[in-house]
Amino acid sequence: MAMIEFLLIILKILCLSTIYVTVVLLVVFISSKTTSFRWAKYVWSKKIRFWLLSHVVILVLLLILSFSYWQDTGLGDNSKIPVGYGMTIQSEDFAWTYFYPDPDKTEPNQDELIIEDYKISDQFLCAKVSHQKTISPKYDYIVYDLKNRYLRTFDSEQEYLSYAEINSLPTTREFYDFQKHYDEFLDNRPKWRTWLLP
Repeated sequence: MAMIEFLLIILKILCLSTIYVTVVLLVVFISSKTTSFRWAKYVWSKKIRFWLLSHVVILVLLLILSFSYWQDTGLGDNSKIPVGYGMTIQSEDFAWTYFYPDPDKTEPNQDELIIEDYKISDQFLCAKVSHQKTISPKYDYIVYDLKNRYLRTFDSEQEYLSYAEINSLPTTREFYDFQKHYDEFLDNRPKWRTWLLP
């Protein structure tokens, strides 16, 4: 599935690149006929070379952009959402949701958390921890400071709710699953990005 999606991205990039280069070449053509700019006349005289070179440059730029932090939402069954400060939340087949509080893996057993419903408020990720995995932490809730990369754990819902009330964080009733967050992320993107970017 991931390979098919990757090939579709490549196909979209090829189409977009062809359209963009053709528009640029059209502007050069009009400039060469209506102005006295030497560069436009020179570029038009080398139009095939210019078209091919520009095509390669735009292809590479669009490919890089498609896998950039804010644009990349995963391939195939592995979906991910950028949540700010270089951090992401990932889900395989929308079954288990993974968060990596220690992406550099400097702390033992802190490199992966399976979470259930969650909510992001400002720079804080508030989440219910899943205990579906055999090796799971003893705590039930977390508040992760995305900016400062600091993890605070809570043993019970009541403990989390007390902390949330003091710090103006969302209650557990405001949490929802990865699928809804993912759909919201895609729906909140401007429509022009869907059509004009890979």
